[in-house]
Amino acid sequence: MKRIKILFTINFLVLLVGFLPTSMNVNSLSDKVSIDDDIRLNNLSSWWWEPLELLSAEFDTHNYISNLAIDKDNNIHTITYSSEDILLAGTDIDVFYKKYDYSTKTWGEMELVSTESTAHSQRPCIAVDHENTAHVVWYDTTNILGSGADADIFYKQRTSSGWGAVELVSTESSANSYIPWIVVDSNGVVHVSWEDLTDYLSCGGDSDIFYKYRSLSDVWSTSQVVSDSSTAQSTEAVIALGDQGSILFVWEDDTDYAGAGIDQDIFFRKLKNGFITWYPVSVVSSESTSDSYTPTISNEVGGLYHVVWYDITNYNGAGVDQDIFYKSCSISSNTWSMTEVLSPESPETSFNSDLVVDEGYVYVVWRECMSIGGVGDSNNVFFKYLDLDTNTWSPYTVLTYDHDSYGARPKIDIDSLGHLHVIWLDTTDHLLGSGIDTDLFYKKFVGAPMQPFLSEINPNPISVGDISLSWLLVQDATNYEIYRETSQFSSTSGLTAIDTSTTTSYTDTVTVAGYYYYAVVATNEYGESLVSNVEFVEVTEDTSGIFASLEIGELLIFAGMVLGLQLIFSLLTYTILSSKIQSAAKTKRGKK
Repeated sequence: MKRIKILFTINFLVLLVGFLPTSMNVNSLSDKVSIDDDIRLNNLSSWWWEPLELLSAEFDTHNYISNLAIDKDNNIHTITYSSEDILLAGTDIDVFYKKYDYSTKTWGEMELVSTESTAHSQRPCIAVDHENTAHVVWYDTTNILGSGADADIFYKQRTSSGWGAVELVSTESSANSYIPWIVVDSNGVVHVSWEDLTDYLSCGGDSDIFYKYRSLSDVWSTSQVVSDSSTAQSTEAVIALGDQGSILFVWEDDTDYAGAGIDQDIFFRKLKNGFITWYPVSVVSSESTSDSYTPTISNEVGGLYHVVWYDITNYNGAGVDQDIFYKSCSISSNTWSMTEVLSPESPETSFNSDLVVDEGYVYVVWRECMSIGGVGDSNNVFFKYLDLDTNTWSPYTVLTYDHDSYGARPKIDIDSLGHLHVIWLDTTDHLLGSGIDTDLFYKKFVGAPMQPFLSEINPNPISVGDISLSWLLVQDATNYEIYRETSQFSSTSGLTAIDTSTTTSYTDTVTVAGYYYYAVVATNEYGESLVSNVEFVEVTEDTSGIFASLEIGELLIFAGMVLGLQLIFSLLTYTILSSKIQSAAKTKRGKK
């Protein structure tokens, strides 16, 4: 009996040990080099502005207010207007277009947009859709398409096949229509606003903000009056894309509405999805006690939209000069932040502001009538950004440090890599051979990618074979280099990447057991990021057969089941052996 018990105990221990994993090691913080989980999209403090470029070398006469838009492939589409007689444009003012091809890194030739126009074509605006089609609007006094001799709003689109036919937008207008703005939503629907003197829908003979959209079947809706509550001049409208397909409008207005007072203020209105139902008008410049001018509003990003304008109010020590004011609005609470002054350092006039936003920052440019350290004269282009995580503004940067004349009307946009693009007008005659006319210039704000964050490798340990890696998207990266070593490392200097990926995942294959350490480096055309955190994995030989994928708890349960079967088998064996012993004993007694 004692022999059977000892045999059973040895069998159970051997069986249990055979079921257990070959290693119970797991990741520990002491084995890893980690970084903060709160990964920022960009570390702008290490970025830089590329050298100045001249976009209007073809012109010997003045350029005027221009605009730009960037498509999903990072191509840049610019629009301007000039009296330059090129491309059979004639001596009247016409609209011109130029495109930067991101794949070839080159600017294309100048193109004439307003080919049908025989009068002045002015204040063009541009937007691009998800198919990279460019959509352009402008106002023109040419009498075509039954528009009459007054100023009207015209539209054209440019596909990969070239420019389409001109279309009349302001069909209901019987008076002058000015200063259009255009956006295209994610479905490809085109939205246009403008200011109009027509007494349409009983809005009066003063200037009001009109709106139309162009459906996917290329049909224009009837006009709607945005500023239908206004009893004074409504001008300088800008539109943007809001949440859930809504459209956002801001404009300047003298109407004493909602406690705005008799001074000129910035007003806001939202059009719900479906382009039918309007929210009430609200006052953006509620803290202002003097005139407020030329607002710009951003698309909704991260539950916020943002507005900048210039204001004469002596607010928070801004002084009685014109300054750049800023506010944001939360979509969830429908409440505006308190006004902030972006140009408190300036004792001079600040105006012509523009902005763009991404998930992490608000970027603003404006014209500043202040000389900084001998830079240029008193008309410079300034740049600043707001860190939305810390709610702090950067110091200002002067973009026109290499000019000595008049810089104005800056416009800004952002590409899918987070790089910023700014254009402006300048009369400096020695810049890149531009001459004494007003020309269009361009700069780009770029940098190496942000440090990636590599996710913990699971399962760990793992048998020889495939190892799955994944990491967080780095906004300004175009590629990711994957590094693997058999010992801990914190730098890739002298190391060779095992592969490159354009996505945020990679599958490696190893055939030899051991410890492997992985890291990722993000790259773009401007350099490499810092190396990511290092994650390790223990790779084991596959010696546990069908039990390789079982957890320790599952193995113990299974071992218990086997133990039960072993016990039953042992008891049966014991019973059988005992029975045989007893039977043999009886047989012997019978023979006596």
